[in-house]
Amino acid sequence: MNKDYINSLLYDIPSDIDYTELPEDIDLEDLPSERIEEIKELLKYEDGYIVFQASRLLTSWGIKEGFNTLNDLLIKNELQGIIQHRIYGYDETYKHALSAFVSYWANCSDAGKGEQARKEIFEPISMIIRASNTKSFEISEMFWLLTRKNFIEYKPLLQEHLQVIIKEPKKNYWRIHDVIELFLKVDPDFVTKVLNENEKELSDFGFET
Repeated sequence: MNKDYINSLLYDIPSDIDYTELPEDIDLEDLPSERIEEIKELLKYEDGYIVFQASRLLTSWGIKEGFNTLNDLLIKNELQGIIQHRIYGYDETYKHALSAFVSYWANCSDAGKGEQARKEIFEPISMIIRASNTKSFEISEMFWLLTRKNFIEYKPLLQEHLQVIIKEPKKNYWRIHDVIELFLKVDPDFVTKVLNENEKELSDFGFET
């Protein structure tokens, strides 16, 4: 495959699709099976960037081969420095991987395989949450799994996340804001506890009191 054809496989939106401009958000039934199979072939490509993008895309569509590859890259610590924040330059690769794992569950759930997918995504998402404790990328895209789907298995990890990042309030202001907003919905007493322990108030992170 030449570069242009690979880019077409990874990024093109079918002409009859008007509900998204992002290939990862295309409904699986709107994708030609030939395109999916050819993207699966890219999982064995020699360019790591292409392998990541192919695995991310397939994972987002709920396809197991993509999930297995993306999860393997994560375990092997090979998801470093692939995508940088367009303004601040910090590594956002894990953020994009997290989005793919969440979409994997959502699409599997739509196909009646939600419980199995929930088990599958737990370890990779847990690894990403732990990594975010000392990195700058955001993880708020997965918070709805807790607030709307009651995925309580992530609550201890996110509690630890807040306890760590609140130690650097200037650096992590918006990330702290987002996690506090989450816990005000699911465990406001925990918010009070953490704020008191760190001699902070809700107003320090943009909340009216």
